[in-house]
Amino acid sequence: MFSNSLELISWDYHGTIADDNDLKETVELLTDPDSVRLFQIDITDPSFASVVLLSSIPSADQDDFSEAVEKLVELGQHRIRLNWKIISSGSEFSTVALVDEDNMVWDSVIGSVVVEEEEFSPVAGEKSGSVIIKWLWGAERGKITWSLECEGPPLACSYTSEAKIASGEARIETKLVKGEECCTLHYAWAYRTPTGSISIDWNPDTEQFDVEVSSWGSTGNGQGIFECCL
Repeated sequence: MFSNSLELISWDYHGTIADDNDLKETVELLTDPDSVRLFQIDITDPSFASVVLLSSIPSADQDDFSEAVEKLVELGQHRIRLNWKIISSGSEFSTVALVDEDNMVWDSVIGSVVVEEEEFSPVAGEKSGSVIIKWLWGAERGKITWSLECEGPPLACSYTSEAKIASGEARIETKLVKGEECCTLHYAWAYRTPTGSISIDWNPDTEQFDVEVSSWGSTGNGQGIFECCL
């Protein structure tokens, strides 16, 4: 059950994607705008949730969704039909889930929700941080990382940053400021599930990043500062 809004009531096995015809048929099922439902939820306020048809969102977002989902479909995967009930109305609908030998690969309802874990590792001369983005069933879906390292004298600074996510978009932006004795790394990150946009821009007036993120599913963002000195 999701946020007292949606309940999984049953499931049925619908075979393996055995050939190119099966693959094409599966892609069409998973991207049909008149039957695919998206589960829209705010992970910071799980009481807010709704189910929307893919056809009800802007066409550009539909294209984004279809492109992301098509990349997940492969030969040998299994198709499971999940049957759902909307608690408030009692109405029912079905989604098609992709499953491989180890994990669920995709479902339009479950795939719209993520679990987020943030970690920081302060070490002498080096600081690092990460956001682990997980599928609802626990497998890692994406990761955003950043680090700052100082050496010297004389002062030398280096930093790294990376963002990736399966089926969606993840971004990180950084700005390094080097002083005589210290280095300061400003960072901002964001992620979204399929459909939506991310904007991260440095604002010199506030000396912070302006972050905007939207999606029909889960989103997350944050920013901060790392500093290391001799």
